[in-house]
Amino acid sequence: MNRYVSLAMIGVLMLGMALTACTPGEESLSGTVVLWHAWKESEIAGLNEVIAAFQAANPDVTVEVLYTPFDDLRNKFETSAATGSGPTVLIGASDWGEPMYQANLIVGLDDMITDELQNSIIESAWGGVTAGDGTIVGLPQTLKGVVLFRNTQIIPEAATTWDEFAAAAAAATAGDVVGADLEYGFFFSAAHLTACGGELMTANGDPAFNNEAGVCWIELLQSFEDVGPAEYYTDNDVDLFKAGQAGYVIDGTWNTSGLAEAIGAENLAIDLWPTYNGSHLSGYVQTENIYLSVNAVDADRDASWAFMEFFVSEEAQAILANPSGAAHIPVVSSVAVTDPLMQGALDAFAAQGTPFPVIAEMGAYWGPMDTALQSVFYEGADPATALETAYESVTAGIADIRGE
Repeated sequence: MNRYVSLAMIGVLMLGMALTACTPGEESLSGTVVLWHAWKESEIAGLNEVIAAFQAANPDVTVEVLYTPFDDLRNKFETSAATGSGPTVLIGASDWGEPMYQANLIVGLDDMITDELQNSIIESAWGGVTAGDGTIVGLPQTLKGVVLFRNTQIIPEAATTWDEFAAAAAAATAGDVVGADLEYGFFFSAAHLTACGGELMTANGDPAFNNEAGVCWIELLQSFEDVGPAEYYTDNDVDLFKAGQAGYVIDGTWNTSGLAEAIGAENLAIDLWPTYNGSHLSGYVQTENIYLSVNAVDADRDASWAFMEFFVSEEAQAILANPSGAAHIPVVSSVAVTDPLMQGALDAFAAQGTPFPVIAEMGAYWGPMDTALQSVFYEGADPATALETAYESVTAGIADIRGE
């Protein structure tokens, strides 16, 4: 009798173990992730390492990868996705997101993003995946943007205020050396509106610059000429800096390696932006994103979303940040970055970055704002009048974009 009782008890225990193993939250992922990308050869080793780490944790998931040249990638994806095929996951530019979402080619992710995921990624990165209606249409997975570079041999210490910045630049200017040669072209300078408590546009793209903050912003840009030469989309500043003849320049992180090679990485720093009347200057933060195709369904969709989440995890971001690999600036500020220049950029983006607008309305701003700034800098136009003219042109351009 005891023998039969023992067998019954064992049966109950085994049934319980089987039920536990089949708990939905603990089931292993299956399905296939099909990834399309246009990464360069130098980035592939990092990508492969991330994929290997994901598959080690999810051995029942298959990952298929296809490289397509960048100039062909968007069109190839859109054509394929529109016919129900193509990849389940796409790595692509931030300005692809909204039009692909509006065309119902990629998935809106609002219901899939947890608070933990939201908070793990630096705030300024989310602008690169946010459509005009506020929908999150992808995950940001690497950063780039406008930063303040300093030659430490010319200006040894970072400035915290604009007055300190101007004084250091003036003190360093001698002979063939200028303390600062600053870029004030619209793309490089628009984010400085933060220094005046302003912004270029509202969340839905309507102009927000035609006010006292906008006038303050133009006056700040005019003061660039008081601390040294100022450039409007020329290479003069970068050429001087590479020659070791400029203390400060404003440029994009995509030129970091070139600047470091020219003057020595040990002599190059990326600083936090100085404050102006109590608020800091800023630079635009841009992202490269990872998108979920609407054609990813069932197990493939679950696996593809898990892959995307892993791609922006601390583990994967640390792999991609490796200077000897992909050398991507991580979107997760908690990643332990070993390269001081990458850390400087990440600190600036996390603390002071302004998201670059990727909504369609941004197209209405370029011409009118360039015209306004150049009319002030080169023709002596009144800032308030120039902004009013730009406002009217931008408003008309937005109406055309919206079909109003």
